[in-house]
Amino acid sequence: MSFLSPLSLLLFLPLGGAIVLLYLLKLKRKERVVSSVMLWRDAVADIQANAPFQKLKKNLLLFLQLAALLLLIMGVARPIVRTKGLTANRIVVILDSSASMQSTDVSPSRFGKAKTIALDTVRRMGSGDLMLVITAGAKTRVVSPFTSDKRALSAAISGLAPADTHCNMKQALVLAISLAAGQTGPAPRIVVLSDGRFGALTDLPGRNLRLDFVKIGRESDNVAITGIDSRKTLSGEQEVFIGLRSFSRRERSFNLEIYLNDQLRDLREETLKPGEMKQEMLGDVTGAGGRVTAKLDVRDDLAADNTGSVYLTRPRKISTLLVTKGNIFLQNALNLDPNTQLTRAESVPADFDKRRYDLVVFDQIAPPASLPPGGYLLVNTAAAQGPADLGAKADMPVIVGSDRRHPVGAYVDFAAARIAEGRYLKSRDWATTLVEATGGPLGVAGQKNGRRFVQLGFSLLDSDFPLRVGFPIFITNCLNWLVESNASEAGDSTRTGTTMMIDIPPNTRTITVEDPRGARRTLDVTQTPVAFENTDIAGVYKVRGKGVNKEFACNLASSEESNTEPKDVFAVEGKRFTATSKAVSTNREYYGYLILLALAVLCFEWYAYHRRL
Repeated sequence: MSFLSPLSLLLFLPLGGAIVLLYLLKLKRKERVVSSVMLWRDAVADIQANAPFQKLKKNLLLFLQLAALLLLIMGVARPIVRTKGLTANRIVVILDSSASMQSTDVSPSRFGKAKTIALDTVRRMGSGDLMLVITAGAKTRVVSPFTSDKRALSAAISGLAPADTHCNMKQALVLAISLAAGQTGPAPRIVVLSDGRFGALTDLPGRNLRLDFVKIGRESDNVAITGIDSRKTLSGEQEVFIGLRSFSRRERSFNLEIYLNDQLRDLREETLKPGEMKQEMLGDVTGAGGRVTAKLDVRDDLAADNTGSVYLTRPRKISTLLVTKGNIFLQNALNLDPNTQLTRAESVPADFDKRRYDLVVFDQIAPPASLPPGGYLLVNTAAAQGPADLGAKADMPVIVGSDRRHPVGAYVDFAAARIAEGRYLKSRDWATTLVEATGGPLGVAGQKNGRRFVQLGFSLLDSDFPLRVGFPIFITNCLNWLVESNASEAGDSTRTGTTMMIDIPPNTRTITVEDPRGARRTLDVTQTPVAFENTDIAGVYKVRGKGVNKEFACNLASSEESNTEPKDVFAVEGKRFTATSKAVSTNREYYGYLILLALAVLCFEWYAYHRRL
């Protein structure tokens, strides 16, 4: 035990001396003549004790008063007990708020347990202690800055809820370290309340990091939908793939329910052995459109990964205009889709601005200055409203990479293509690079003001790309992404925690987005598409507005989060931090108990005094 104000103990000397002095002072008495002193013997029995400079007799009241004074002064000195390893009274608490923390292997859940530990730490804080609270999900959030206000800290922690996302612990630690760097004094202790289900932590100062890892959770008994996707084949058929995996230590049997627009379409009995992976294919959805939802009818540790949704495109005729001097490769690739109605022209038609095409392809022919809303594929040409201008000439450019995460670049290997010559593209700030060469981008995509563009900086006839297996896939991807009305009918799906880009008609000013729990957010439309970032809940989101009635889905689809087996150790730049299940401790003061004890002694002194009378 130590004291925050040890010099206050010196107050006992003058104050205690004053009490003793009061017992040494001789009482001043007035003489009175009485007939007899027999009845006064008890009253004058202690007169000699009040004579100055005589030895004090044992007096219970004196000892009680000195004891009460000592307890009060010790309370003023603020005694504390420091936990081993906590040499500073500043602490940063990071609560893992990712999906795996919703596991119910501990009661009421892992996140609930973490909140209990954090709240208990707040209750045991001393008046001089400071605490900073951070949550670590897909996005890092400061719940409460450094403060000693226990009521504010408790309210902030009590109002927290986990999200259906992955954990970005690296971002949380970087934020904690940067906020702590602005404080004076020794570095604070960082306490991580987590099950350890996050990726490797690199590029952090792990050597000098003062960190405690409190492990939350016991075991994993979970099965999950680790992926759900739809694919349109070259013949026009649609297939849905559903990935299943067991993260349990025992064999699990359950039902897989498949819904089409909230109507039960199929029911399959599934059995997974420990660690087993399985893929189910739903191939009888040709001609269907809307949302396909897969649900696992099972009771396991984590519910967020027991459902997933994907959207199908309802087949319809796609009006396509191909403006070219002659390109048999493009013409044949566009005709592969049986739903495409292809019109070929060698120049821009005179009635172009009066006709409505779903997709227009300009092959080495400059588009008109003004383009109506729609989808456009620009091959070795540029548009004034397009995503890029033509730049410097590229002779035998070498492709060094491509964006396969973009819907247009999915499953397409551009690096294998050989190009004789082309033009590098000078991208605008809203464009996404699809094909990157040594001298700059050769392919970009983007959408703005109701128009979608895919632009290539080289002629297909000056390359062997049309002879590659990825070329028809590229054209199919362009059809699926550029035809905005098709995408609008189908809806989109993405992973939780990522930004969803919502296509909005140009004349819409506000939209309302309703999340799977019924909460609504109203957004002002300043540009299209609208970026919506609040995708932390798995399920279906509904978008409403003037001329807008659509939805999109967010799926967890994360093996890292679905594998809820807690980790015992995690490393930061090679330094290993071993987990503990002990409660987090901080400086604890006992002045309140000492003051209560002093009051109890004074009450007993009062009782003893009146009992003598």
